Amino acid sequence: MDEIDLQILHTLQQDGRTPFTQIAKQCGVSESTIRSRYANLVEEGVVNTVSIVDPFALGYQAPAIIGISVAAGKIDQVGKAIVKFPEVSYQVMVLGTYDFVIEVFCENLTRLTEFISQDLQKIPGVTRTETLMIARTYKLSSYWKPVFLMKESA
Repeated sequence: MDEIDLQILHTLQQDGRTPFTQIAKQCGVSESTIRSRYANLVEEGVVNTVSIVDPFALGYQAPAIIGISVAAGKIDQVGKAIVKFPEVSYQVMVLGTYDFVIEVFCENLTRLTEFISQDLQKIPGVTRTETLMIARTYKLSSYWKPVFLMKESA
């Protein structure tokens, strides 16, 4: 990964619709170079260009973060079961108080309650959940700049 690749990533994080011609001008290279490097970044799994949707704007009134504790030896089994729920937008295995932290978007409190009590807590191996309702979103972004890039641009 060199400066051109990093500039492609930085530019697309700010606006995923930025034309390759514009990125090429910023980098001082040809559009075909940017197109080829972008294709390589996608193929390597470094970048995936998507749209970020604000769930509140779509009427989802019960978003939440849920911490999940799992019985010993059941991490993979539980993780594979959770990933199948359409309400789950984000799922990570963590080290600490919980084994998983997930983010869910439910249309209302009734559905969130059903999701927790009838879906999530009935997965074999789930021993405990803790739900944190999201009251307001202050930042919803896919923009993340690696620390080594922040040091270079300072």
